[in-house]
Amino acid sequence: MQARAVRPAVRGNGKRGLVLLVLGALLLVLGVTGLFSLQGKAIRFDTAYDSHGDLSAFFFGKLEEGQGYNLFQNAWLGMVRYRLWVMILGLILIVGYVAMNRELLYSQKVAPYVFVAPFIITFVVFLAYPLITTIMMSFQEITGAGTRWIGLKNYQDMFANKNFYTAVRNSSVYMVLTCAILIPVPMLLAYLVEVGAVKVGNLFKTVAFMPVLCSVVVAGIIFRMMFSELEGAMMNQLRVFFGQKPITWLKDANGSMFAMVLLCFWRWTGMNMLYYMAGLKSIPRDLYEAAEIDGANGVQKFTRICLPLLKPTTIYVLTISIYAGLAMFTESYMIFGGNNSPKNYGLTIVGYLYRYGFEKVDKFGFASAVGLVLLVGALIITLIQLRITGTIGKKED
Repeated sequence: MQARAVRPAVRGNGKRGLVLLVLGALLLVLGVTGLFSLQGKAIRFDTAYDSHGDLSAFFFGKLEEGQGYNLFQNAWLGMVRYRLWVMILGLILIVGYVAMNRELLYSQKVAPYVFVAPFIITFVVFLAYPLITTIMMSFQEITGAGTRWIGLKNYQDMFANKNFYTAVRNSSVYMVLTCAILIPVPMLLAYLVEVGAVKVGNLFKTVAFMPVLCSVVVAGIIFRMMFSELEGAMMNQLRVFFGQKPITWLKDANGSMFAMVLLCFWRWTGMNMLYYMAGLKSIPRDLYEAAEIDGANGVQKFTRICLPLLKPTTIYVLTISIYAGLAMFTESYMIFGGNNSPKNYGLTIVGYLYRYGFEKVDKFGFASAVGLVLLVGALIITLIQLRITGTIGKKED
């Protein structure tokens, strides 16, 4: 009898709690939708709403003289203005539902959704929403007075600008050179350390990894002084030592690219070594012993055992190197002391985006178009690389 008396109570709480859950989720969604609909103009909207100013730049268009908003429009504007309290109220209702149904905390059916929820929320807030907003902004002209839909004009202006092609060329060359250096060299160094060819292996690993811990800002300033046009600069002293004349490194296309690639090589060789050493640790020692019995030397063991079995590591290093090469900005900015290098020798695609998104006024839409082109280009290059290496599109036997 007691068990029968308890069950209806639990069911009743569940029904009442379900209303709280639905209402709380609805309020939370409305609050988040209101926040996202402002597209980064929340402070301006709040100020205009509180001062009973013109809200046509945000919602519903301009009102005629004597005209006012209807009930639903006023409700939406009020909800957007007090969006934070709406979201807090929604969360309180959801917490109340959970408190009324504490058995959900121990439910095996609910647990997977609870663990996945942080990733989904993070993905929506920090990736999906910014991406959707950027796509919309790329078709708009964004000024202090508001936004205006202009279609493909931002893309047309971008592809008609010669500096855009200069930035693409510089980033592409930088990406190719860094990938060509930062894959074979760290792989070879990691193998030499692993097989004991380097006598002070632990010290070598420590020294090689130390540049990773150095701030890119500090490293950029140091390299700017190293490649200075003064005769006492380090690189010019090296030229004099080998019987060459000092040159203005950062006022030459090849010298500028050499400085940026050298900085990348200095900073990230140790990190890529770490990746390859982890890959080498996963190779069974029995394979090396079997190769030694068959009479294989060190070069043969490296080419016949290490290279094939390090393919997953190489693909990973290549993928992140492609991304890092295309996304490079801070190194160039610090080496040249700003985003305006001589004849745009240090201009990268991200630097080009930064120039129009932050250094110029009312160019957010144009910068959004540049960012989308960079995203699509990086995605295409990565997919081609993964297809060539057999990571995707490989038919199973």
